[in-house]
Amino acid sequence: MKRIIPFILILLYVCFILFLLSPGGGHHGHSMYDIVIGHLTDHPVKKVPINATDNFIAAGWKSVNNAIAKINKSTLGNIKIDLGLIKGDMRITKWVIMLWIAMLACILIFVPLARSIKKNAYGSKSRWVNMWEALIGFVHDEIVEPNFDHKYIKKAMPFFLSIFFFILFCNLFGLIPGSATATGNLAVTGGMALFTLFGMVTIGSIKQGPFWIIKGIVPHGIPFVMYFLLWPIEFAGLFIKPFALMVRLFANMTAGHVVIIIFIYLVMMFKSYAVGGGSVVGSLMIYMLELLVAFIQAYIFASLSAMFIGSSMHAH
Repeated sequence: MKRIIPFILILLYVCFILFLLSPGGGHHGHSMYDIVIGHLTDHPVKKVPINATDNFIAAGWKSVNNAIAKINKSTLGNIKIDLGLIKGDMRITKWVIMLWIAMLACILIFVPLARSIKKNAYGSKSRWVNMWEALIGFVHDEIVEPNFDHKYIKKAMPFFLSIFFFILFCNLFGLIPGSATATGNLAVTGGMALFTLFGMVTIGSIKQGPFWIIKGIVPHGIPFVMYFLLWPIEFAGLFIKPFALMVRLFANMTAGHVVIIIFIYLVMMFKSYAVGGGSVVGSLMIYMLELLVAFIQAYIFASLSAMFIGSSMHAH
């Protein structure tokens, strides 16, 4: 199995190249600006023509795309939302699809996994189960346990397991040919950062009382005059922390994809075998690096969230 995984990854990447370079099927004929902006912005799924020159990968993705576009046009497009500053509709967008896929992956993997672990109280012989148990143990040992008192670890685990694996799946699925990275959307990363902010405020209020924001965020024992200087800084820090989480995840997941796209676009721009070989090798190296970044960014987001929420349980 270990020998097969590298070949699978390379095959996926070759499929990615075929999709992008498909005449009329990927991004052939578009400018670099159109390609990059198309990957960085969200939009409702719309019908696209299936050309005779499309390879089987592009044609398959377009068929799925057009089925969703039909739903958008017939039903969901007629549901309007008007909340003053927030206006829109319920049409399915490419990033919404990736969020659904990540959610579905969490359900399909962890519900049967939980049942299997429950049946085998003394451990399973399945490598599949053991792999996920190892990752769950990683979240427990490296993310939750260092930031929470022992009696709160079990209560905190479901939230941080959900955050870690949901972000990890969003990051990894964004590397599949023809897909999109949901965590490359500020609305998605901002929504998850709001959960962290909500956790900080709620847990802090429960453990330190409703007035903890007034007296609990400033270190005790400082001169009274310094309180009026430090309190605005600490209060702003409550919002800066989740804001940093939002931007960090968005920027890191976006940057790698932009570099890959630019490398691949060089093939279409120069139309040279010499440039093409270097571009494919360079983009393949960045692609492999992105697999590592997908895991690292899920860990950083979950770890910092645990640190921020855990620290709100105790006064400075």
